[in-house]
Amino acid sequence: MASWAEFAAAEPAFAGKVADRFAVRKHKTLATLRKDGSPRISGIEVEFGEGELYLGMMPGSRKLHDLQRDPRLALHSPTEDPPDQRPAGWSG
Repeated sequence: MASWAEFAAAEPAFAGKVADRFAVRKHKTLATLRKDGSPRISGIEVEFGEGELYLGMMPGSRKLHDLQRDPRLALHSPTEDPPDQRPAGWSG
């Protein structure tokens, strides 16, 4: 797997757009695979530094065990906050 620095060197425009999107909000959503293959969705914080993308998680966490067993993941960063922090105020 390529490091973030290798990816950014190969695709600088795209890497810049990705980094900008991930900088918009602090909290991200991580999807990993459980032992039985079903998805696990977790909140996570990420950081770009020293040519790497760092995933913040506690030692011994389930998401860490998932990634040690199977390194495949999906990472989502919301692009805007909900318009109203009270769910009853959301339309739809």
